[in-house]
Amino acid sequence: MTRYSLAAVLLLTGCGAGTTPPPAVEVRTQTVVKEVSKPCPVTVPERPAPLTRPLPTDAVRLAALLGAKLVEWSGHGGYGERADAALRQCTKASQP
Repeated sequence: MTRYSLAAVLLLTGCGAGTTPPPAVEVRTQTVVKEVSKPCPVTVPERPAPLTRPLPTDAVRLAALLGAKLVEWSGHGGYGERADAALRQCTKASQP
């Protein structure tokens, strides 16, 4: 019995000696920067009401109505400016 255990010990010590083989899997840590979308902090501006129907048949009243709607959309502080400001706020580059 001791003869077999001595032979087994000698065989196992032979396997442990020498150089060790390279590992089968190499683990590397890599840092990757990814952008994460964040909710926009502004509220959506309220759209102006659509034109009321029927439209006036008088050219002067129709022109006044269309002019008022145009100012509502593109005038100072109108929907166009507020929507543009909201888009700029939501799409500007984030400050570090």
